[in-house]
Amino acid sequence: MDTSIAVIRLTGELEIGRQDEIAQALRVGGSEPGILLDFSEVTYADSTSLATLLRFRDQAMRSNVPIAIVIGSKQFSRLIEFAGLADAFRIFDNRAAALTDLANAAAAK
Repeated sequence: MDTSIAVIRLTGELEIGRQDEIAQALRVGGSEPGILLDFSEVTYADSTSLATLLRFRDQAMRSNVPIAIVIGSKQFSRLIEFAGLADAFRIFDNRAAALTDLANAAAAK
């Protein structure tokens, strides 16, 4: 098994015009010990992108792959909260804390 946490980094506004790019990026191979979604430079996500993110989370759960999200923008953080998704993800405001959490989750598997 690969022991390195996979990192998926997206930036800017996640909107319908980037739907294919987002769907391609948000994939679970199944062999990852964990996946870090580095959204530290994401400022917005529309409903299509949020739905893709939820499908990604469901796929990761089925594959028993823990995921964590790093959110740097207060605007994006509020959007996740208002959409009712704050409890659906392990959310962090810094990469080091998220990687530590994922490493612990992977070790507990």
